[in-house]
Amino acid sequence: MKICSAKDIKAAAAIMAASILLGGCANASITGQSLVNDPAIVAEINLNEVRNTDYDQKLMDREYRRYCFDLLSQTLRDQGGDNNVMISPASIMMALDMVAAGAKGESLRQLTDLFAEGQGPLTQQAYAAAMMEKINEAEKVDFSCANAIWNNARLLGDKVNMNFVDYIRNTFLAEYNVKDFDNKTPDEINAWIDEHTNHMIKKAIDQLDPETVMVLVNAIAFEAEWQDPYMEDQIVDGLFTKADGEITEATFLNCAVTDYFETDKATGFLKSYEGGQYAFLAILPTDDSIDANEFAKDFSAEDYEKFIASVTDKYTVYTKMPEFTSDFEYLVNGTLQNLGATDVFDPVKADLSGISGAHGDIYVSKVIHKTHIEVDRKGTKAAAVTVITLEKNAVFEEDVPEVRYVECDRPFAYAIVDTETMAPIFIGTVNQV
Repeated sequence: MKICSAKDIKAAAAIMAASILLGGCANASITGQSLVNDPAIVAEINLNEVRNTDYDQKLMDREYRRYCFDLLSQTLRDQGGDNNVMISPASIMMALDMVAAGAKGESLRQLTDLFAEGQGPLTQQAYAAAMMEKINEAEKVDFSCANAIWNNARLLGDKVNMNFVDYIRNTFLAEYNVKDFDNKTPDEINAWIDEHTNHMIKKAIDQLDPETVMVLVNAIAFEAEWQDPYMEDQIVDGLFTKADGEITEATFLNCAVTDYFETDKATGFLKSYEGGQYAFLAILPTDDSIDANEFAKDFSAEDYEKFIASVTDKYTVYTKMPEFTSDFEYLVNGTLQNLGATDVFDPVKADLSGISGAHGDIYVSKVIHKTHIEVDRKGTKAAAVTVITLEKNAVFEEDVPEVRYVECDRPFAYAIVDTETMAPIFIGTVNQV
């Protein structure tokens, strides 16, 4: 895939992390069993068995993309404003899939349907495990996925279902820690997050509620160079029109690419990272009067499917995008509930008895998502952390090709995608630089 030509570039990084804190409240899979309580499943639980679960790859890729845009749209509806937004659907999915491994009944169904509606929970778990494996085996980029569990020995300790722990260890390669939670525990968890996000997210937890019984953390780190770096003469100063109409100075990256996207709603281009497995996808609204959040709020999964299906290499595409940095943080509880995952937040209905105890013993109290991204001439650095707390109840053209322009000098959306599936790992908006 041919993208921009340029010269020297340093390593770029994109990181995401997800952590889950389990407090108290919440028992059976769709059939009355959790993944870790079904003897037939427990007997087979290991990394290879889960990853060898048969499923329709194209269907699951499509379901994951659907989830990504449902999540972004709902986030924008819930958060509003004209600030820059960036989330990591993969991070949130990995974190919640670890919770789902110990969920039962309606709690498990709702979590599974959030990512792959109508599919079995083991199918979803296998898909998530395969995504993690693909990340860890990526070539020519530094890409890693890590998970960890902290068990509050004072409140949970040896009452935890060890089948759940073994499942998380085997399927998600999670580290397992048992200790009495105290005022130093957040520092320990934050230090782990800092290390596994290449020091981009130094702090995700200020303190833990006294009723917190478990913390689960997922971290994904991505570090890559542009496949074709920008040359000095492709980096120019210019003007960017912000969402509120204000015009501000910005540094722009310019180049010619070959992958062009166009629908009635947006135009766009793809710029690959080294190795070509992952790329930056710019999505510019055709309506030049709309801000990026208003655009992305109504840019559905169906719109994205049409958009990626429109790709062509028959044009020379002159592109322009600003260097930018932004941070975003929000409480995801309401967004997930609006998308149908309600029971795990309910102290009465939550059924996480596959982790410990009985129906109603533990529930999800908070899901916090925090992100950071930098895009510049060197590449991309991004980070995301998701904190979940569970608490106790209390082709080459020989002719001269036509030309197209995608000039992101006004609000636009973007994603860092797997170029094989076009599945977003990060997805966001730029309203200001």
